[in-house]
Amino acid sequence: MKKINCLFGAAMALVFSSCSGFLDRYPESAIPEENAMTTLDDCSGVVTGIYSAFKNGSLYSGSLTLLPDIQADMAFASSTNMGQYATTYRWETKPNDTDVEAVYGGLYLIVARCNFFMDYKDRVYATLTTESEKKEFERRLGDVYFARALAFADLIRTFCEAYTEENKDTPDMGISLPMTYAEAVPKVKRSTLSESYAQVLSDLDEAEKYIPTSRSVADNPYFSQGAVNALRARVYLYMNDYENAVKYATRVISSGVYTLSDATTAAAVVNGTYLSDYQLMWKYDESDEIIWKIAMSSTSYGGSLGSVFLNFNGASYSPQYLFAEQILGLYASGDYRQSIFCTQQTNASGDAVFMITKYPGNTDLNGGSQLKFLNMPKPLRLSETYLIRAEAYYRLGEYAKASADLTSLKRKRIKAFGTYSAEGEQLFEEIRNERARELFLEGFRLSDLKRWGLGVTRKKQLYTMDGPLNNELKREAGHPLFTWPIPKNEIEASNGVVKGNRSNGENQ
Repeated sequence: MKKINCLFGAAMALVFSSCSGFLDRYPESAIPEENAMTTLDDCSGVVTGIYSAFKNGSLYSGSLTLLPDIQADMAFASSTNMGQYATTYRWETKPNDTDVEAVYGGLYLIVARCNFFMDYKDRVYATLTTESEKKEFERRLGDVYFARALAFADLIRTFCEAYTEENKDTPDMGISLPMTYAEAVPKVKRSTLSESYAQVLSDLDEAEKYIPTSRSVADNPYFSQGAVNALRARVYLYMNDYENAVKYATRVISSGVYTLSDATTAAAVVNGTYLSDYQLMWKYDESDEIIWKIAMSSTSYGGSLGSVFLNFNGASYSPQYLFAEQILGLYASGDYRQSIFCTQQTNASGDAVFMITKYPGNTDLNGGSQLKFLNMPKPLRLSETYLIRAEAYYRLGEYAKASADLTSLKRKRIKAFGTYSAEGEQLFEEIRNERARELFLEGFRLSDLKRWGLGVTRKKQLYTMDGPLNNELKREAGHPLFTWPIPKNEIEASNGVVKGNRSNGENQ
């Protein structure tokens, strides 16, 4: 049958359970693929669709951000939990889990939209006659390369084992790397981890060529040179290439474009309340620390990061997950993050619980009287880049430099903080703890524990669900579910070309 491209159809946002199975049937009103990108305006429309795909409520404003930390040890299911995210929390994730399918499919939907652009870019470029048109096209091209790199990188982080010298060239340990949208392309087998990361880095090299150097912190809803280098630093850290992790983190930190938000000093008065820059970042999604955020408005937004933790019915709170006391105990006296991220609040049952308030909802996004608890996701922030460099310096034996990076971050978070200095395992433990404090519920915890070779231990906590699968759960390092299973429908649709993970079990 003649295939129609649905990237521009309204139905597309609903169809992403399998990255390669969504081209079989489309509404007659959709645009034929061969006619969908012929002009520069069409290119802009495709790129707008790519940016829009990042708002998917199963990705950065939902499961991709929240589930890895909930599965680990950062949030405990409350005793009144109604089952939301329960299978992941209890380490019972199966290959047909709908949350896993949605994350996998949502990331590959971004890849598909990027590949569509790539398939037709040369045809459009050949029609351009002015330098301004060509520059505009190149800006769009840079965005596309970066978007694909980020989607691939997060697929690796979530659906692949941690990178080691022993496994990096093992077949089927990486991700599928479809590089075209063309209909004749068969299912793509999984690559090696080396090949997967090489493709991410290649896309970032291409993105760097075309993304304007003029994009600044004021342009943080758009991809920038800072975003390119921040993602490079993250990827190199995950590849255990610490020299390059330092190199690219330093490019971001030394650029002068971004500044760590200060949590220790009031910066503005909002409705009679003094707020610091750090509070403004989490409340109103504005900060010179943000390298890239996913832009939303009251009429165009993704999922709600705060609703599962606040669950307010207009009269009382019924949080489904509570702040883990073992993580709460990592914050020192005078650390403003503690009070920003956690508030002891009476819930609907009359219990004084540790409620998670990191995502309180941006009032500019509510669009009405009903609270939505929407905040713009911030997948790339300067504080993570400092932590990447600190960890890389530690691995290189540069303990003083690692301590200095921790000091820079702590002085912006802790009242009257002086200087931090440590060496060896004590320093590494503090780096791990600082990542837990700073990146709380931003989606890094499970992959951090996986690459550090550490297990998960939850300690019994009041007002949370009891039992060995809940607030007393223990999982050793190397457990298969540190890596999410490849969705069952993807494996079946490929007739076995796409292989599963250890977490898929025997029946892949």
